[in-house]
Amino acid sequence: MAGIGLFFAASVLVPLLAGVGLDSWLHTGPVFVLVGLFVGLAAGGVAIWMKVREFTK
Repeated sequence: MAGIGLFFAASVLVPLLAGVGLDSWLHTGPVFVLVGLFVGLAAGGVAIWMKVREFTK
């Protein structure tokens, strides 16, 4: 349970940085940054929910 904050941060930062890379490569606006942010937040939320559910059983 101690590393859950780091786990959430990594699950948000990886898609976010991928979005930054895609936006700079394709010369688009913050489209992929926002998509990466929402994907990362959803993935992090689901992962934390599954970890907490695992510990409460």
